[in-house]
Amino acid sequence: MGLKNQEQDELYRFFRISGMGHCSGGVGAWEIGQTLAGSGNLLNLDPKSNVLTAMVRWVEEGVAPESVLGRKFVNDDVGECVAFSRRHCKYPLRNTYDGVGDSTKPESWKCL
Repeated sequence: MGLKNQEQDELYRFFRISGMGHCSGGVGAWEIGQTLAGSGNLLNLDPKSNVLTAMVRWVEEGVAPESVLGRKFVNDDVGECVAFSRRHCKYPLRNTYDGVGDSTKPESWKCL
């Protein structure tokens, strides 16, 4: 396309989901609203933590996502509690631990 990153931001966003297997599972905060089990949780319809509703909001309201909140559930079971959360950043930024806060909380991770 020949567009610079900033120009692509108008129509394309890529989010690295560190520690996620192919589409789901893995050691990272991979639950971003993409699974049927996760989408059954009404709390997960918030565009900040559901990639599908984030895209719908972008198309319908013009609010493009800067990050997507991912969650890792205990035993990868959405019926269990959240083990940790991460804010997944739009490319080329990466989620980076601040080295100070609680590493299980998204506030301790910055998009750098």
